[in-house]
Amino acid sequence: MANELYIEVTPQDEKIAFLQDKRLIEFYQEKKGKNLVVGDIYVGLVKKILTGNNAAFIDIGIDKDAFTHYSDLGPNIRSFLKLSRIGLSGGLNKPGLSAIKNEPETLKTGNVAEVLKKNQQVLVQILKEPISSKGPRVTTEITIAGTYCILIPFQNSVSISKKIIERSERNRLKHIISENLPENFGIVVRTAAKGINENILLNDINYLVARWDIMVSNMKNAKKGDKVLGEPSYTISVVRDYLGIGLNSVVTNDLDTYKQLSKFLEITKSTAVSSLKHYKGNVSFFEQFGISKQLKTSFGKTVSFSAGSYLVIEHTEALHVIDVNSGSGYNKQNTQEENALQVNLEAAKEIARQVRLRDMGGIIVIDFIDTKDNNNKKKIQKALIDAMKEDRASHSILPMSKFCIIQLTRERVRPETLIETEEKCPMCKGDGTVSSSQNIEKDIENNVKYLAQNLNFRKIKIVTHPFLFSYFTKGFLSRRIKWKLLYNIWVKIVPDMSLHYGEFHIFDENDEIIKT
Repeated sequence: MANELYIEVTPQDEKIAFLQDKRLIEFYQEKKGKNLVVGDIYVGLVKKILTGNNAAFIDIGIDKDAFTHYSDLGPNIRSFLKLSRIGLSGGLNKPGLSAIKNEPETLKTGNVAEVLKKNQQVLVQILKEPISSKGPRVTTEITIAGTYCILIPFQNSVSISKKIIERSERNRLKHIISENLPENFGIVVRTAAKGINENILLNDINYLVARWDIMVSNMKNAKKGDKVLGEPSYTISVVRDYLGIGLNSVVTNDLDTYKQLSKFLEITKSTAVSSLKHYKGNVSFFEQFGISKQLKTSFGKTVSFSAGSYLVIEHTEALHVIDVNSGSGYNKQNTQEENALQVNLEAAKEIARQVRLRDMGGIIVIDFIDTKDNNNKKKIQKALIDAMKEDRASHSILPMSKFCIIQLTRERVRPETLIETEEKCPMCKGDGTVSSSQNIEKDIENNVKYLAQNLNFRKIKIVTHPFLFSYFTKGFLSRRIKWKLLYNIWVKIVPDMSLHYGEFHIFDENDEIIKT
């Protein structure tokens, strides 16, 4: 199975598409300048104790207070509070955790008021980004993730990923890590560590301990809302999580991102470094690799999947509903029961893909096509369970009811991914009148002339429909060359099939948007 990662960087955001055998499976979109990222560690101030809910609100310096439940505090909360108290006062001078002795663990049945007090300073780590009207969810059980290992303070134990099933490999990894376990730390060995030699694993552990020491150093004199440790970058954190499954190709259109990833993959000794590529083509990045088309067809209320069959996906405040429809997707030679089973089995695969692609979370209700045979119901449920095995998010699937409905719950750590598939026509803006092609071409030329003569631009980029790209660039003395001669401005023109004929965007030489 070919696993490919495509990273498109624009002035506004970063988009990451994960493809298996050329099929879009997961998609991430992160706005630039965003403050909160899952995994970042902040100094928080306990704002309010909710005794009835056994939870607390933590002020981390943003509009909405963060939420933490007693179960998020972890059994070593007293040790973490001691770390916060000593570290924020500048009392941690030794590296690692050798200077702090473990405090007694708390009980699972305890109360948040027993360990947290109002106006108390505490280190917290982002578990979930703000979603809808809710603030972020945080934990006081700090961990630091690397490529092959995860560092856990106050644990003194080694855990191996359950996805590494070979006993000999598990024993090898446990022996290596146990012999080199940092004092007062625990280590979780990730799936990506399978087959990795000892020196690389030890380098990863040393890197994690070094990041811990950076966090401790940043804690000195830190105040509420200060970030004391953050992820290296959003792209690197995503790529790092995919290394465990093996990547055949990593492609980006941004030179800086390419350099960062190259350095990161070389440090981690990952085999993916040989598959890293920098795309330099003129055609829009996602358009070139067929991702734009898949995004358009994979998002929306209705999604086709096999021989005329389709899903209808509805989103509400409380839950998500997915309805399976056969459409014309049936075989006249089969019975109704056989057709229902066939469509339902195919639907299970597409539903698992859609859930990952949209990062749907909470309660998901799936209404399959009615089937009477109990064995068939079990086959459909097993097909959904098997299809969801590749999903890294925590999820639970209940048995199919007698009405052929399956309930699925899935954890979500960031807002659901939504791609607009319906929009106003950029030619008429919804009023039904369309400018002639001559007006569109004239509009672009007037913009070029104005930017050159009035604002002294010497280099710009225009992204437009391929027809207009050809109109302005073809010929010995193209219109683009004439602009250079008349206005002394060089215009880089990039074709993008996803744009309508009358739609164009203008950027300066730093890729900052000028006109859209």
